[in-house]
Amino acid sequence: MRRLIEILSQFLIADINLEDIIESYSEIDTYSQGKLEGKATSFTSRNMGKNDLWIAATASTLNLELITTDKDFDHLNEDYLQLKRIDLSEYSNEKGYYSAWGLKYA
Repeated sequence: MRRLIEILSQFLIADINLEDIIESYSEIDTYSQGKLEGKATSFTSRNMGKNDLWIAATASTLNLELITTDKDFDHLNEDYLQLKRIDLSEYSNEKGYYSAWGLKYA
């Protein structure tokens, strides 16, 4: 448990009620749906999940690298944020468990 507390203490806690984050949320949502005026897209329009929008807007506004294991943010890479995708198979063992930062989970 102590190791988990050490890891969590390194994370930034961001207030998503900041006006800049709310504006970024709206812009990213509109862009993802292919409806942002003056900004052409090269991807199929999509509706992002609300939590993913908050995550993307926060990372974009605070200029943070977004680390993920899925492709939900790929269309935002470089336009709105810097993305790093992690392949969990690199961390799995023969029993299907993953280990990262010294923590094990299934």
